[in-house]
Amino acid sequence: MAYADGELGAAARREFEARLANEPALVREVAEHLRLDVLARSAAGPEPADFEWKRLSRDTLQRGGLGLGWTLLLVGALALLVWSGWTIAVCELDLAAKLALAAVGLGVVLVGAFTLRARLATLHLDPYRDIER
Repeated sequence: MAYADGELGAAARREFEARLANEPALVREVAEHLRLDVLARSAAGPEPADFEWKRLSRDTLQRGGLGLGWTLLLVGALALLVWSGWTIAVCELDLAAKLALAAVGLGVVLVGAFTLRARLATLHLDPYRDIER
């Protein structure tokens, strides 16, 4: 596919990109072509670091430490969120300051949630998703 290979001229590229904006099936076809291109380029043999990553992924201490770390991070973030909400609700600040703090907290949560939503929505178009290190 000339578009995915970067072989189209400027005018043809703009025309093709206009079609991409309106044709989801064409977007999927381009994404699949890019994914196959990445897979073809990664067909080389494993590098020394690949063996170390595999060893680390089987290591009980590494897996346990990462699991414990993620659990502590999530529990701590939830506890901090609850504590912050309670502190804002009972503190002596005026209503405007409380609303501003609540807006910042809600903004952080919304940005994180919608970033995750966008990533999940475009995951099937990611040409690198099947690459294993």
